[in-house]
Amino acid sequence: MCPRQQVGLRKTPTGTHQRGRERRQLLLEAAYDLLCERDIEEVTFRDIAARAGVPEGSAYHFYANRYDLFTALASELSELFVTAHQRRVPARQRRNWRGLAGYLVEVGARVYAQNPPARQLLIGGKTPPEVKQADRINDRAVGDVMHQVFALHFDIPDSDEIRAAFYYFIEITDLLFSLSVIEHGEITPEMLAEAKRAGIAYLATYLADENPH
Repeated sequence: MCPRQQVGLRKTPTGTHQRGRERRQLLLEAAYDLLCERDIEEVTFRDIAARAGVPEGSAYHFYANRYDLFTALASELSELFVTAHQRRVPARQRRNWRGLAGYLVEVGARVYAQNPPARQLLIGGKTPPEVKQADRINDRAVGDVMHQVFALHFDIPDSDEIRAAFYYFIEITDLLFSLSVIEHGEITPEMLAEAKRAGIAYLATYLADENPH
């Protein structure tokens, strides 16, 4: 199962250049659907254009190549993590910052589990370098959201150093998620536990134990 409606790709274009925005969106949706069905190395730009119903020559007006398109899709998928982390945190998960950190790692794992294309593009072993580099920029935005969530419930510093720590927290947990996907094709419960352990241990070098607000 790979329900595209969870991705938030369907946006109604308005204003000028509507047809162009519609075609760009169709290409993103087609790439998502194909990544649900095939390995990333098997998805060509021609395949994506054909699935989208967009002439291949016209598709190049919107994306230079499949890596360019995958990078744009990765940015769309990163918004899923932003949205998921912004949802209300259950009280039992914010009794201390360690519980909140572990909960947010679980939230990220659920987003990956529900969206196979996100696993392929963001933590897959065959992720193109261009896509991975762009994803690290997106991870900084997700890290800022995590910092905001923590600040909502705990007294933590607001500094560039702390904000960077949440970005590294994401990179650390994603590394373990990636190892799990490469070895098992999914994020296993055991590797989820390892990701939580590693991420929390890292944050502990910056955050002191304290009670929530």
